[in-house]
Amino acid sequence: MWRDFLGKMLALLLVACLLVALVSSGGWKAVSQAIGIGDPGAGSDLTSKEAGATRESDAKGVTLPGAGKASASPQPTHTWVIGGSTPTTSPTGGATSTPTTSPTGGATPSPTASPSPTGKTTGHADYGKALESLNAITVAKPRIGGYDRERDFGGWADQSKTMCGKATTRDMILKRDLKPSVSNRDCQVTAGKLADPYTGRTIAFKRGRTTSAAVQIDHVVALLDAWGSGARDWTHARRVAYANDPDVLLASDGPANMAKGAGLDFNGSGEYSSQGTGAPDIWMPANKAYRCDYMAKRVAIKAKYRLTMTPREKQQTVKYLGACAAGRVG
Repeated sequence: MWRDFLGKMLALLLVACLLVALVSSGGWKAVSQAIGIGDPGAGSDLTSKEAGATRESDAKGVTLPGAGKASASPQPTHTWVIGGSTPTTSPTGGATSTPTTSPTGGATPSPTASPSPTGKTTGHADYGKALESLNAITVAKPRIGGYDRERDFGGWADQSKTMCGKATTRDMILKRDLKPSVSNRDCQVTAGKLADPYTGRTIAFKRGRTTSAAVQIDHVVALLDAWGSGARDWTHARRVAYANDPDVLLASDGPANMAKGAGLDFNGSGEYSSQGTGAPDIWMPANKAYRCDYMAKRVAIKAKYRLTMTPREKQQTVKYLGACAAGRVG
């Protein structure tokens, strides 16, 4: 009897020691984030909006669902280009035409050229190709739990080797999108004019503590959207590379970027229905002439990085791009 009792106590003690070791080592957090259960950040409200000019706002102040696992996306069938512009330069200095490796191990399609941020729509054939690319995008529930922007995606990458001085990715995009632009001896963009694709207005940019926020750098597929549609399963290095990929980034009107937030209503409540775009779950720019290009660029990014879409997001994207391809929008 005493032998059985001592044996049970010893077993319980061993289990307790194993649990203590798992929690203290941080292993439980890794396990909980991997399976979507027990993540200490999964139930928190995403209320932060970053007002600085070097940050996008990708939270809308609502509690978002963290349940459901994204299934693996099949390999996209082809690459397409909007607007015919030349490929941009990657944050590491190389051309972005070289295929990258996806989180699932397969090669992603070659990066596509960004549409020219002039507010002008492109040919209908390009929207047809965007519709074809949608076939490769998997539908899945978003997995938002545990998101932390700074921890998961970092800040702007150092571009001193690509440009010079103290330049970051923000300076790289400002130099690309502001025409003309002025830089200081540290390669930081200090002034310029932006033909804003989101509002259709021309914005005079001047670097300064109280003026820089007039022009912000937007992640077209916001970081929160990317996290919930597959990026949470990537390595940290790949998430940082995504956050600094010129193909994902666009200089835009600061207030418009802040109003965009996550850019997607994960709850399917038609948050953006007041825009009257026919895509009530997807934020759209006020500039009607740029909406088709914006929607097509979202598809290009999600196809390149094999990110998923919610059922309503994909349905609305198909409907809107179908109208673009038929020449009924823009």
